[in-house]
Amino acid sequence: MKIPTVWVVKEQSHGGGNVMDYTPAMKYGDIKFITRTDVPLCPDSGIRMRWADDVAKFVEEYDQDRDMIVATGQPTSIFAVGHALGMVRKTPRYLVWRREDNQYRVCETPISVGA
Repeated sequence: MKIPTVWVVKEQSHGGGNVMDYTPAMKYGDIKFITRTDVPLCPDSGIRMRWADDVAKFVEEYDQDRDMIVATGQPTSIFAVGHALGMVRKTPRYLVWRREDNQYRVCETPISVGA
């Protein structure tokens, strides 16, 4: 059986260059980053085309029955990744950090959303 993947929209750092520790999410699967940057605003940007290619690759590989998503980065980028999943009728499953528990919790998207 294939190990689930935990997809992180964009690797985050806590100001000052300290990279966010995704180790707690590893109990749900292997960590992979969907994008390297937030979505660039310039429509003719080569970086924007690379960003779109990275999202397209993620959408193809994402297994809605097994994989999870950690929604980090700019809200527009997060929304665009969710929109891309919706375009191919895949339902996102999220890992949400619960500060009170000091761990991630699974957040299923309600079936009625998008039905």
